Amino acid sequence: MREMALVEDEEALVQAWADGDAGASHRLIKLHGRAMLRVALALCHRPEDAEEAVQEAFLRALRAVPSFDPGRGSLRSWLVGVTANQARQFRRGATRYQNFLERIQRDPYRAEPAAMESSDLGFARKKLAALPAREREAFVLMEIEDLSSRDAAGVMGVSDSTVRVLAARARLRLQEKLGSIHASSVRAEGGR
Repeated sequence: MREMALVEDEEALVQAWADGDAGASHRLIKLHGRAMLRVALALCHRPEDAEEAVQEAFLRALRAVPSFDPGRGSLRSWLVGVTANQARQFRRGATRYQNFLERIQRDPYRAEPAAMESSDLGFARKKLAALPAREREAFVLMEIEDLSSRDAAGVMGVSDSTVRVLAARARLRLQEKLGSIHASSVRAEGGR
């Protein structure tokens, strides 16, 4: 019974948002903005691009709200998917720009990342950033954003089994990197 009320509440929120209700927009941002930003931060090279990707994703989602079908997945999954698509576009644009700069033999402008909230968070972001893009995306969607493999597959445009394999590869790479770091820290402390 509670699930039915949540679905009806979500449909009412989507309808109010489509009708231009500013309160509905604020509620959507409050409910789903952080998840969208986490996905964008994991997929974009620069925090500024991630923020812009989220803003653009909200605008695109608002224009495409008639295409939202609650029967195909939750509003959260749909918004995260729109964000992931936008972040991929930013990443492709950055790659094209990098290739252009290499062709004209110039160093790219690289903004210094914002101060990390903690060294652990910075460490985790570096390790995630080192993963191949598709593996990182699958890992973030399934492990950090807690989407089902079916929803993550829909976001990525791949099969359910493919997204599970990508996430498993990402977990393995992260475990291998952590294992080698742990081994080197033990050696540095005088252990084996």
